[in-house]
Amino acid sequence: MTAAPRPPRVVLPLSQAVPLLAAPPAARPVYVLEVLAPDGAVPTVPGWTLRAWPVARLGDLTLQAVPQGHEDRPADLRRVLQDAGLTPLGPVRRHAG
Repeated sequence: MTAAPRPPRVVLPLSQAVPLLAAPPAARPVYVLEVLAPDGAVPTVPGWTLRAWPVARLGDLTLQAVPQGHEDRPADLRRVLQDAGLTPLGPVRRHAG
């Protein structure tokens, strides 16, 4: 079986880079990680607010994820991303906003 071709990577100049969100209210953590996205899209993931950039060293996209609940952890994020068809790569880093 031949894999579908991957979409070309888009590298934005720093002048067009989107800043990361500041820490949301109620001290919810902001996580950042890279993922493989087979179709290049970011699905809706229940319980999480996601933002994506088409710039990544390891994968297809860099994701910023904010849990909508207070108890969600990096392991929970990895699980729901895998369930949604994305492959998390490397560590899930907590962004210090």
